[in-house]
Amino acid sequence: MSDLDVQSSRPRLPLLCSIVAVAVLLASMLSCSLGQSVVEQSGGSGPTATKTPRPTFTPLPGASVAPESGGSQIRGALPPGVTAIVPSTLGGNEGDVTASESQAAGDQGSTSLVLFATPTPLPTSPLAPTATLGPTALPTGDVETNRPTPEAGPRALPTPYVVVSASTLVGRKGPANTFAAVGQVASGTELMILGRTSDELWWQVCCVANQPAWVPAAQVSAKGPLGSIPVLTPLPTPVPTRPPPKPAPTLTPLPGPTPMPPFDVARGPEFPWKEDNGQLTVWVKVFEGEDPYERALGGFILKVFRDGVDVSATAQSRGDAPFDEIDPKAGIYPYNLKYQLAGASEADWQIYLATPDGTRVSPITEFTTKGDSYRNLVVYIAYWKAR
Repeated sequence: MSDLDVQSSRPRLPLLCSIVAVAVLLASMLSCSLGQSVVEQSGGSGPTATKTPRPTFTPLPGASVAPESGGSQIRGALPPGVTAIVPSTLGGNEGDVTASESQAAGDQGSTSLVLFATPTPLPTSPLAPTATLGPTALPTGDVETNRPTPEAGPRALPTPYVVVSASTLVGRKGPANTFAAVGQVASGTELMILGRTSDELWWQVCCVANQPAWVPAAQVSAKGPLGSIPVLTPLPTPVPTRPPPKPAPTLTPLPGPTPMPPFDVARGPEFPWKEDNGQLTVWVKVFEGEDPYERALGGFILKVFRDGVDVSATAQSRGDAPFDEIDPKAGIYPYNLKYQLAGASEADWQIYLATPDGTRVSPITEFTTKGDSYRNLVVYIAYWKAR
C-alpha cells in the first residue's frame, strides 16, 4: 500500500467515530426524556416532581479545545460537557472530529474526544401525607351533659340540682317551717344542691334571694348524682316564743264638761242712758226665785277688767233688804250692788259675778266704750241663781 492510500483511509475513521458519539449522545437524551414522561404519568394526582437537569459530561484531564494558531474553528455547538480539538494541519477537513480513547503519538491533525455521562437517578414522586384521625367521640349515658368519655382518668360527675315543682317555693334559713323565710322562687326554677338532711326531707340549695336556703324535698324534683350530696347538720330548730304581753293602755280621763255656773244672766247688759263724764257706773241685781217671789242674795262681788286689767272693787251685794231702784225717770232697774270707776274713758270691758275670793259664778259679759260707744258708761245687769 502506498503512502497515498494510507493518507486517504485515515480521514474515514474520525468521521465514523463522530457519528458513533453523536448517536450515543442522542440515545442518552432520548432515554432521559422517556424516563421523565413515565415519571409524570405514574405520578397521578400527587405532587409535581421537580424538573431534573440534564446529565453533565465531565471530560478527562487534557480533553479540552486547544486549537493551534491559524486553525479552523468548530462549526456548530457541541453538547454541554463535550470538548474537541479540531485538526488544523495535514489536510484534514474542517469539522472532522475523531473520537477515540487516546491520541496516537505523532498523529497530527487527529482529535481525541472522551465523553463521560453522569447518571442521574429518576425523580421519586413523594407520597402524599396521610391524615391522622383522632379518637372518635362516643356518647355516654350521661343524659344531662352527653359529654364524650375522656380517654383516661375518672370522668367528672355533673352537678346535682333540683327543679321547683311547686307553684311557689319558699326558701328558709333552716330545714323546718319554723325557720324564717329568705325568699321565694317560681315553678320550673333550677337550683344547685349544696347539702341535705339525713332523712332527705330537706335540700340546701343555692340560691334564693342571693343566699343559700333550705327547701322541702316534697316540693322539688332532684336531678343528677344524688349519692354524692353531703349531709349537713342544720342549726337547732328555733322554738317560737310568745311576745311579751303588751301593757294595758293607760286611760286618760277625758275632761268632763265644765260645770255650769250657778248664776245665769237674767237681764243685760243694758245702757239706761248715755254719759260722757268719764266715770263708769254698773248697777247689779243678784237674786233668786221668780217674780213675785224674788229674793235678793248678798255676799257676791262684781269682777271688772278694763282692757284685760283687773279693776274690781270689794263691795258686796246686799241680801237683807229689798232692792234699790235707779232713778224712776229712767224706768224700773232694781239692784242690790253698785260699782263705780272714775277715769274709765274708752276701753274694752269684761265683767262677771264672783264670790269674795274671786271664784266666778256667772258667765262673762263683754262690752266696749270705744268709738261711737264711748258714752256707754252707765250699765245695768241682773244675775239670777238658776242652780
